[in-house]
Amino acid sequence: MTTPPRTALITGGARRIGATLVRALAQRGYTVVIHHHRSQTEAQHLADDIRTQGGQAHAIQADLSNHDATMSLIAHTEQLLAPHPLTLLVNNAAIFEAGALRHTSYDAWQNHLAINLTAPFLLTRDFARRLPPGVTGQVIQIIDRYGHHPRSGYAAYSAAKSALWTLTRLAALELAPTIRINAIGPGPILPAAGDTPEQFARIAAATPMQRPGQPHDIVAALFFLLEHDFITGEMIRVDGGEHLR
Repeated sequence: MTTPPRTALITGGARRIGATLVRALAQRGYTVVIHHHRSQTEAQHLADDIRTQGGQAHAIQADLSNHDATMSLIAHTEQLLAPHPLTLLVNNAAIFEAGALRHTSYDAWQNHLAINLTAPFLLTRDFARRLPPGVTGQVIQIIDRYGHHPRSGYAAYSAAKSALWTLTRLAALELAPTIRINAIGPGPILPAAGDTPEQFARIAAATPMQRPGQPHDIVAALFFLLEHDFITGEMIRVDGGEHLR
């Protein structure tokens, strides 16, 4: 196996934790491709800022609920990175919407599965198919605390993220030793869409650590997994012990 070039595609990389991961990877010398859906301005500003600081970055748009757009994303990323192959995929993009089982519509169910499960499956599969012979690669799935600790009232989201954790372990078995696949399970790091500061404070205070985490905690987990090459099929729960409740 050859030492691969440092290239990365980060889905949902224009905002929040995704943007933090993009900046951290760029600072470590990765050429980063920042995927976005509707956050074109944020993605382009982030790419411009990285280039201004001497890094290499590109922005790319795709609607991950659209099968054709998802199927072409790896190939389009490779065109931006040429002549170097893509060697790191971070499946970070997600939608998070409330919905108890009785009140979850078919369309809401399908949309959560498409973005939170099917897109990571297709991207991981295509990444594996297109990785050049003799080159090693890595996939990091951002699974969220609901992937291992389902929450009532978020049926579609919890089911999709739980299935993504199963997919992560299955893919780690099938794709080793050429590709290592691991996951990060963030807890209360940033408020979810719709959370008030008071709600977020209560969620964080209910963890054993009794406080929220910070985006740099996710960065630390990412680089731990990237740098330790005897780890695959594992998830680091960066949740202040929330999964223990």
